[in-house]
Amino acid sequence: MRRTEADWIAAQLLPAEPSFISPLLNIGSSTAAFREHKQPHIEGSIFAPLRRHGVDIVHTDLKQAPGVDVAGDLMDPEVHERLRARGFKAAISSNLLEHVRDPRAFARAIASLVVPGGLLVVTVPYSYPYHADPIDTGFRPTPAELAALFDGCTYVRGEVVRDTTYAADLTASGLRGLRGLVGALRPWGDIARAQRDRLRWLFRPFSTSCVVLRTPGAA
Repeated sequence: MRRTEADWIAAQLLPAEPSFISPLLNIGSSTAAFREHKQPHIEGSIFAPLRRHGVDIVHTDLKQAPGVDVAGDLMDPEVHERLRARGFKAAISSNLLEHVRDPRAFARAIASLVVPGGLLVVTVPYSYPYHADPIDTGFRPTPAELAALFDGCTYVRGEVVRDTTYAADLTASGLRGLRGLVGALRPWGDIARAQRDRLRWLFRPFSTSCVVLRTPGAA
């Protein structure tokens, strides 16, 4: 998740009355270490302020790891029902739909986890390099195209959020960035491919399609 994307998500949720968005489900959450240390803006901009406001947050991911409250595949009926029973009033899905084979089916599963009239905040890369986790289908929708996946949901707002360039990332990361450039010279593997692809964004900004939706039903 890019820093400006995290700020955009926070701006959609923090003004809400906590009772309107709690409990909140974070789908594809990754680990606590990822949210708090590798990309600390996720915790700092979104989840720490939400918790201070009294929002109950549940993190779910495929893998069982520290910081994952519910592990499993949302497309597994047992996992899906276990989550749906919690009555989530809001959900975040960030940079996930480009990693699934059938984004429309996954969007349907996401929406069905939230109560009628609940809030969905969904983001997908718009201009961004290849990044397999474990796959990258190349899905790079506009906000309107992203919203159209969620059948029956009401479009609230959407925006293409621009961030910095790969050159800015390299400057900020110092020696770690230099290692990434060296890794791009390797002729094999998804990591090398991703590093090479980032060179196309050396001087053009990364950007993300971001939308807010309401699930069908009375608010």
